[in-house]
Amino acid sequence: MKKRSLSPGEMAKGRNTFYIFTIFNVIAYYSVSGNIITLYALRLGADNFLIGLISSFFYFGTIFILLGRFLTKRMGTVKQMGIFWLIRYMFMIPLLSAPLLNYFHFTNSILIILIFCTLGFNISRGFAMSGYNPILGSITNNKLRGNFLGKLQIIEHTGNLAVSISIAFLLGGSSPSYIYTIFFLVGIISGIFSAKIIFKMPESKNEISNSKENLYTVLKDALKEKTIKNFLLNNILIAVLITMVAPFLIVYMKTVYHQSDSSIVFFTMAGSMGAISMALINSFLIDRLGAKPLLFYFTGALSIALIPLLISPSIDSSTGIWSLALVVFFLHNMGVFGTRNSAQVYFFKAIKEDQRYSLGVIYMMSEGLAGGVGSLLGGIILVNLQKYYSPNPIEVYRLYFGLIAIFFVIVLFKVNKMESLGAFSVRHTMSLIMSPRDLKAINLLNRLDKVKTIEQEKETIKAIAKSKSALSTQELLHHLKSPRFTIRAEALSALTRLPEDENISKALISDVKNNTNTTAYISADIIGIRGLQSGIDILRKQLDSTDFFLSGKCMVSLARLNDRSSILRIEEIVKSTTNARLVIHGAAALEIFHNITSIQILLEKLEKKTAPFLRDEIILSIAGILNIGKWFYPIYRIFLEQSSDGIATLQDYINQSNIEKSILTQMTIVIEEVLVKPRTEFKKNIEILLQLIPDKKISQILYDVVNNSHLESLDRLYFLITASCIRLLTNVAVTNKKITEPFSKL
Repeated sequence: MKKRSLSPGEMAKGRNTFYIFTIFNVIAYYSVSGNIITLYALRLGADNFLIGLISSFFYFGTIFILLGRFLTKRMGTVKQMGIFWLIRYMFMIPLLSAPLLNYFHFTNSILIILIFCTLGFNISRGFAMSGYNPILGSITNNKLRGNFLGKLQIIEHTGNLAVSISIAFLLGGSSPSYIYTIFFLVGIISGIFSAKIIFKMPESKNEISNSKENLYTVLKDALKEKTIKNFLLNNILIAVLITMVAPFLIVYMKTVYHQSDSSIVFFTMAGSMGAISMALINSFLIDRLGAKPLLFYFTGALSIALIPLLISPSIDSSTGIWSLALVVFFLHNMGVFGTRNSAQVYFFKAIKEDQRYSLGVIYMMSEGLAGGVGSLLGGIILVNLQKYYSPNPIEVYRLYFGLIAIFFVIVLFKVNKMESLGAFSVRHTMSLIMSPRDLKAINLLNRLDKVKTIEQEKETIKAIAKSKSALSTQELLHHLKSPRFTIRAEALSALTRLPEDENISKALISDVKNNTNTTAYISADIIGIRGLQSGIDILRKQLDSTDFFLSGKCMVSLARLNDRSSILRIEEIVKSTTNARLVIHGAAALEIFHNITSIQILLEKLEKKTAPFLRDEIILSIAGILNIGKWFYPIYRIFLEQSSDGIATLQDYINQSNIEKSILTQMTIVIEEVLVKPRTEFKKNIEILLQLIPDKKISQILYDVVNNSHLESLDRLYFLITASCIRLLTNVAVTNKKITEPFSKL
């Protein structure tokens, strides 16, 4: 039976605890391991092979993750990690004897102790790391994981930068070796304290139960999945190549450009800045764009960092050397930690939750073994190149880094072929990163994850809508599931501004189908606005919905989609309903269709007593069907405010037109009689003009109106008839001068 995962509150508490653990662990790690160990080993006389060997311990230590897995069944992930994290730093205590051994000139003994301590340090890490990935997985989810890992990276590399600055100033140009011992002491104390914090982490029962799975079976099943198989292979290749470079950058700068320990530390500070830049980029982008494109770009950064190394230019000035070194270390560390961070996010995305523990072990072991092989292989190759190829270190490193650069290019192609897992394409990602609009949208989406009130949520969604970025689509679709109507409505409104997307279409159709009396009418409206032909069927079905908001929007949207088979049903609804909203929307739909025969349906609604606002809507829809709506509307507004001004505006219009004088005189007579009752003279005079209209269907409809006794009292309608007749005749007069011929025969 599957055990309960951590609650959101437990997950949040776990993340906060992990942040504190990371702060102290960073101080500890960079004070007793990494670059400072390499510098110390070089001071003790270690060669390329020993540097590669010591560096490989970090990676080969991951083998013990497999043994640690068996302990997890009894101890749990948190307890196991805490205990072995404590043991890890206690393994470094013998190094504190270095000043005493150095005093008695036992330098070789110090090197042996260094090898022993770093080996035990990394073996203990292997046992502890059995719980690392499962703990990270249990306190995050897919939505938060990238941002969380990015923040961890920021903490880690900011701490590394601070430690590096301290090391740089304390080491100086010719610092005594006991300074290293001070750093080791600080690291051991900080490490023990970080181990204490681990015990405060919440334990997920899921991870303990999953630790009982057969690892071989899990791996065998996982490798049947193309996505996981390709990822693991590419990650192994990247790990090998990284570790063939990373440990030897310091050796390269000391051997080729003869830089001091303190200068090297400043270079590593540039590396920390690169890693911090990576963390800021990842925490901002990875949850929105996906892990694959960022994995590609960070692998690209590693490739670019090798270019100065394979050239290895002869530089005499210290400024030139520093410029080269700072660029290389910055790009290299950005690439190293960027690929690790992106790969970890990709890994969690690619696997199922119940695979997290066992595949996590495989993931870390494979990466560790690859790293160990890379470190040892790098050392062996460099020693042999110097022995058999050239004693000149510049020539050796040019060839060495050139070969690695070729393999990085191959890996780039392989990464590009990995499954996207919902991420944007590599090419599309670059265009998004270069777009201020999309970057703004990403910032707003990140802000949306942190809102705490409905008002903040609504305002942020409004801002996202204004960005018009396609990046917003998935997040807005997610907010269609909000329990708040106002949030769902705001999200729907925002979707109208985004580019077409199949997921949007499906969501809108589903909303029309399932959410009557709430947001369905908004979605129906959007389907029409966006011209989604796939929505026609559901709009037809909902024409008869008891939700009259929805029914009305369905009529208008079907008209926008030019679904002419719906005209008869819309006419029936308009004819039979007494609901003003349905009449208004039905009239608007018939106006969009421009179906002349629909005018009769609208006129029938005017025969009965209706509210003035409804009468105006119908009259304006009739004007739209007659194709004079845009011209008529401003004149009609003037007429409603002051009828005499509306009549005068019509008179001005015909006076400015190029129409034959006799017709103009007849129009003037009709205009003057439009409000005169009884309408006997008006009917007689307008019928003369109606006979001149070439479109006999329109002419007959207007003729029927003026002869319908039920409509005689409607001044507004008679103003429409007069304006329609004038507009239609003046339009014809512009293109057909023979209009005067039938008039002269009357």
